[in-house]
Amino acid sequence: MRLFRRNKTEETDYLDELEVTSEDNEAVYIKPEPMQAETLEQKKQTIENCCDRIMGANSRIAELKVEYQTVNSYLTDIQIIEELPDTQEERLKNIAKKVVVLDKDRRDFGRSMAKLSEKQFSHMKECEDDIKDILKQMSEDESYCQTVKTDMKYLEGEKAGLKMEIQEYKNRLYLINGASKIGIIAFAVLFLLFLIVNYAFNKDTSLLIYLLIGITAIFAAGIFYLHNQTINELRLSEIKYNRAIGLLNKIKLKYVNIAGRLTYSYEKHGVKSAYQLNKIWGAYLTLKKEHEVYNKASSRLADVEDELVQLLKNMNVKDQNVWISQAYAIINPSDMNEIKNHLMNRRNSLKKSLDYNTEVIGNAREEVKNIIMNDKENSTELMGILDAYEEKL
Repeated sequence: MRLFRRNKTEETDYLDELEVTSEDNEAVYIKPEPMQAETLEQKKQTIENCCDRIMGANSRIAELKVEYQTVNSYLTDIQIIEELPDTQEERLKNIAKKVVVLDKDRRDFGRSMAKLSEKQFSHMKECEDDIKDILKQMSEDESYCQTVKTDMKYLEGEKAGLKMEIQEYKNRLYLINGASKIGIIAFAVLFLLFLIVNYAFNKDTSLLIYLLIGITAIFAAGIFYLHNQTINELRLSEIKYNRAIGLLNKIKLKYVNIAGRLTYSYEKHGVKSAYQLNKIWGAYLTLKKEHEVYNKASSRLADVEDELVQLLKNMNVKDQNVWISQAYAIINPSDMNEIKNHLMNRRNSLKKSLDYNTEVIGNAREEVKNIIMNDKENSTELMGILDAYEEKL
């Protein structure tokens, strides 16, 4: 009965249902609850259950042994490194330091790359020859647009002022024309009245008529002067108004073209201002230098890593590659102790699991043995269950 031999290479797909994990990640082991084995059917069920436990435990032991050997191998490697002669230890630490430094340089570059997207980096590379002209043009366009906005506001204000001034002159002409009409009517009425008085009542009104004509002449001269002055001022304001409109239209047209060019430049370079583009350009120059350092560091790091692996191999360290990522532990004893303690805790945990599953197998075998020994009448049938399980192995 192979189930009753300690065959360490047997593996099945069974999981060990009796080994569970607590909330603090420490293994908790539960003993199987005993089954009733009085009737033949109960005995069969018990033996089948024991066989399942044995198979599951064997499978788990096979897994644990592989991991146990791996952990032991790591600890052996650490022991080899810790017991190196001084000359070899110094050489190993020097190479490990190079690995740590070069790896840090490479990781630092990776963090810097986050400041500039790959798309931005590629675009700056394409514009590298023309970037100075691009920045100059963009800055000039921004400055022009800002200045023109101020000028347009000023011209809009001046235009609005001239428009109001023109309206005031037009209102004044309207009043002058009204006053002229009133003056003419008043003159006609008074002149007619003086004539009626002169002829109807035989009173001499010639002096009044001459006085009226004089006053009317003075009034007419004043009206004529105000009218001509207003007309001249109106024409001058209209000239200024048209000039302001023409200048504003000219500036607007140029502004639209410059602003359009600026907007296109923003979209082309993926920025919102010349300041932002200049910052990206500065970041690109920094990254370009770091890229050169990164390439050199990567090439040098690969060489140093190969050198470290080869040296560890010559020192009979089994798993050399794992020390590439743990080079810091080679130069720092406290880090090495931390790794070693972690591995020892893992090994202790594995040892407990191995002991537990070995105990499960031993108890299950003893239980099956007792059932068969105490029921010789049905021993052949009960042994058939064991044979059936043997075929599954």
